[in-house]
Amino acid sequence: MKKDGSSFKKDFIMPILVLSLICLFMTGALAVANSVTRPVIDAAAKERAYAARMEVVPGADDFTVIEADGLPKTVTAIYGANNGAGYVFMIHTIGYGGDIYLICGIGSDGRIIKTATLGETETKGIATPVFDMEPLYIGKDKNLDGIDAVSGATITSNAYINAIRDAFEAYEIIMGMGL
Repeated sequence: MKKDGSSFKKDFIMPILVLSLICLFMTGALAVANSVTRPVIDAAAKERAYAARMEVVPGADDFTVIEADGLPKTVTAIYGANNGAGYVFMIHTIGYGGDIYLICGIGSDGRIIKTATLGETETKGIATPVFDMEPLYIGKDKNLDGIDAVSGATITSNAYINAIRDAFEAYEIIMGMGL
């Protein structure tokens, strides 16, 4: 022990105990905050997902999840409009810079109603023209006539185009199911 009155308990144990109690209290406070906000966050996420589906199939009244086997691995979910206005395909693909999340609405006539990018991590500026081309997809069928890769962003372009082709492949699968 030191002569100045310090002790092992005072200098070592007490700070550890105090910090542990602070951490325990903060963990409890965060758990309570999470339990209060989680339902609000989940509800907001459901509203955003519904709004995105309505954006790509605006004539829909509501949607039902469609389960199907043999879908391309990029197609993560399919929703059918209850009134037959079309289908929504949720797509996750990999571009040059990472993940690309797309949504594609295909009408019951087999033509794209609208596509939209929900999220992406591509190189800003270089890949931007790929996402600016989304309006060109409107009205296209599975052949995607007139859609070409963007020079300088070929990997991203090809990922986007192939993802839309996967949506058409999934469309053909669910049409084969008689939906």
